[in-house]
Amino acid sequence: MAYEIVPEQGEEVQARIELNLSKKAQPFFFAVSNRAIYIARKKLVAMTDPYYFQRVPLNQLRHVAIKRLRPYALWLLACLMIVIGLFTTIWMMEPVLRNEPGTHRLSGWPIAVFVCGFLVPIAAKGRFGLEIWFNGGKYSWKPPLVVDRASKQKIAETFQTIIEACNKVGVSISDKRAK
Repeated sequence: MAYEIVPEQGEEVQARIELNLSKKAQPFFFAVSNRAIYIARKKLVAMTDPYYFQRVPLNQLRHVAIKRLRPYALWLLACLMIVIGLFTTIWMMEPVLRNEPGTHRLSGWPIAVFVCGFLVPIAAKGRFGLEIWFNGGKYSWKPPLVVDRASKQKIAETFQTIIEACNKVGVSISDKRAK
């Protein structure tokens, strides 16, 4: 991915942020300079490299915020995973528990779905997202769902770097995280 910053004359890049948690998660790129912020974008139709930085001058910024993400959809997903995992596990194990003759096919997937249903609310707890309003539109970033402490720490450090860089260039930012 070729996210290149092309600063104007006299423009100094204050922070260049790259967050790559895993091979499966979409990487996050962001940059702040003394004259603009750079938002990672992807072109819908491109012959070569579709990745680029959208330059938003600081005078066009209206609002930068770090907000708590609502977990309700993930809670609903967790409930569905638990119910579906439980019923498919019971359905799969029923012939074995009744000692029916013949061969029976067992799989670990229903049990895995059931257990992951309990992990989704843990991953959804305390998630924050970045929201930027500017004259040309809105940009929002939701970090990927992570369970391990190291990844959560990297995401928190990324938010802290964004806050420090925005404060350094004079952009007001609202931070809804508990201090």
